[in-house]
Amino acid sequence: MLDVSNLNVSYGKQKVLRDVAFSLKGGEVVTLIGSNAAGKSTTLRTLVGLKKQASGTISFNGADIGAMETVDRVKAGLVLVPEGRQIFPRLTVNENLLMGAYHRADRDHVDDDLERIFTMFPRLRERRVQRAGSMSGGEQQMLAIGRGLMSRPKLMLLDEPTLGLAPIIIEELGVIVRRLAAEGLTILLAEQNAVMALGCADRAYVLKSGSIVASGDAKELSETSEVKQMYLGA
Repeated sequence: MLDVSNLNVSYGKQKVLRDVAFSLKGGEVVTLIGSNAAGKSTTLRTLVGLKKQASGTISFNGADIGAMETVDRVKAGLVLVPEGRQIFPRLTVNENLLMGAYHRADRDHVDDDLERIFTMFPRLRERRVQRAGSMSGGEQQMLAIGRGLMSRPKLMLLDEPTLGLAPIIIEELGVIVRRLAAEGLTILLAEQNAVMALGCADRAYVLKSGSIVASGDAKELSETSEVKQMYLGA
């Protein structure tokens, strides 16, 4: 579904990504783990066109999308749930969710998808007329994921969804990721929280200083000494 090859990205003279290459198959959960400033968010922002690559290719469902505008990537099914949630604080929960469907032509199915989101996240149903900015961090993260799902993604990019959340909410998010995967959604998860990420993912890539330094089966990778020392506190 997604093939990234020799991706290089810079901010001014500073090179942030160096020959990054990875792939996802349909129905997989793949995680990019790494410390702060490893290049995870830059990778996801580049995939959706918010940051332009200096070189390299991004192929989505067999098409080169490197020159495609962000809105067209979203229409193609590539959707980012950004770091920090980026919800619209003055809009209601319901209005935030509808923003996720702004580009859709199949307006007759939007209400059905709203009901699906409210079934998945009962707390959002309870707060559907509440301003999003007044909710807790965990509820806002659920709203951000729900808004992404309203776009009917083929591939969802989750950027640091556990950032700043309590352990019990992180555990709940892990359950949500696994549930979405079981329903057939392909997910690329960028995370500092390697315990959560490796527990959810089928495969993993370790990103360090802008380069992929390790990859493999998520469970097997979690048992390597390097990953244990660097990310799992062993």
